[in-house]
Amino acid sequence: MSGDTVQHLADVLDSRAPVNNTEVFNYLLNVREQAWKMVSEGLNLREDLKCKDIEHIPDLQGNIVGNMHTYTGDKVDWIIRSWIGKAETGFTNIHLTCWLKDEIDVPHLGMALGTAPDVFCYVDYLPRYEPVISPEHLDQYHESMNQKWIELRRNPAYKTFNPVHLYTRGTLSPIAICGLVPFADFKAHIESVMLDYVRNWVELVKNAKPVAPEKRAALKQRDELVRRTIVEKDPANVLADRMLGMPMRERLVRILHAGERE
Repeated sequence: MSGDTVQHLADVLDSRAPVNNTEVFNYLLNVREQAWKMVSEGLNLREDLKCKDIEHIPDLQGNIVGNMHTYTGDKVDWIIRSWIGKAETGFTNIHLTCWLKDEIDVPHLGMALGTAPDVFCYVDYLPRYEPVISPEHLDQYHESMNQKWIELRRNPAYKTFNPVHLYTRGTLSPIAICGLVPFADFKAHIESVMLDYVRNWVELVKNAKPVAPEKRAALKQRDELVRRTIVEKDPANVLADRMLGMPMRERLVRILHAGERE
């Protein structure tokens, strides 16, 4: 589609003049909090306080440039609710990532919003099995949002962000929303669809049937490998290196894949 982006996010940022995106950032943070309200009220969760010391994330100069909260629960293995960035210069990244336990096989939920300085928007159901050999998994969990995805992709206001990084593209499911769009288009066309994805996902988790006990070990092993590989290979890590320095970025990556927890 005309207007789609095929670049590294860091290159997009480097090619544009700094823009004060504080107003847009605050709006997107509120959207993430709407999603978080659905998740936190729909599922039984508790906060994990292992990383409480960096609840407020400092940059290399000691300025607070982010926030990190982690959670676990009855059906949830690990949730990240975080943001990082400097809205006054254009770049922000806001996350809500929910990794489920092996007792159910509902897809994991990934959601991200940010400014680059246009609005980066991502939401997806990360499959628990290989989709090409598990069509029943797609039918059971992804089909419910397929029409929403089709309608959005047919909307000329939606512009796809196509990651240059081969592995990152490979992590996207058939219903992934991954766009880079003007703020007005995000509000008018994409925000409500993303929240529909989250609302539907919460219901899938609440109504999920248990996985057979003999299948759980393999599911857990795959989940942990996927989770760790995704965060370690994230091409946006270079942006965190610039802002926070490598030691802090490496610790955040460990937290993202649950390498630090109570």
